[in-house]
Amino acid sequence: MSHWLRHATVVSALVLVGCKDSQPSQAEVKAKLEQKLAGAQPGEEREVEPGSFMTMYRSQATAPLRDGWQLATSTKGGFSVELPLPFNDFRFRTELEDHVELRTDTVGGKSPGQLAWTAVCATRSDGKAGPPSAAPLTNKTESLGVPIRAWQRTIVLDHRVCMLIVEAQGTDPLPGEADIQRFLKSFKQTL
Repeated sequence: MSHWLRHATVVSALVLVGCKDSQPSQAEVKAKLEQKLAGAQPGEEREVEPGSFMTMYRSQATAPLRDGWQLATSTKGGFSVELPLPFNDFRFRTELEDHVELRTDTVGGKSPGQLAWTAVCATRSDGKAGPPSAAPLTNKTESLGVPIRAWQRTIVLDHRVCMLIVEAQGTDPLPGEADIQRFLKSFKQTL
């Protein structure tokens, strides 16, 4: 994975971590983020770290499909995916080391046992799909970890890169192959 794409993924995760320098507990993360977003109206942008801003559009949203899954459509990101649980919908933006703004639009959710379903599209303000020095990105689906703890699909579009990740972060195991493939193949552009 390129440094830029890794950074885009980390930046999106930072919104949940709320700290660039340490790894606080999930309770600390949640408390810090809730404090930063306290009283924010849907669509209101808040600074969550110096120079890093988050806009929460929806929290624990539902858009039921016939079989209990949800159609998670990003409010500003121009994409949708199918998820098996309620989802959050938010935007995060920050400046990269090369002084270009990175914007990530994310929809996703976690089960009580920390099975995370995330779809994120990253866009640079200069319109490139990564910094000039980065190796070209390619479309691919891959397993991560030994034993496998996650599945990830990378989708390279003209001006942005999107990633769909299902990851066992806690006690819940990865779902069955049919659910993994349904999620990974459900990505649609809505622009």
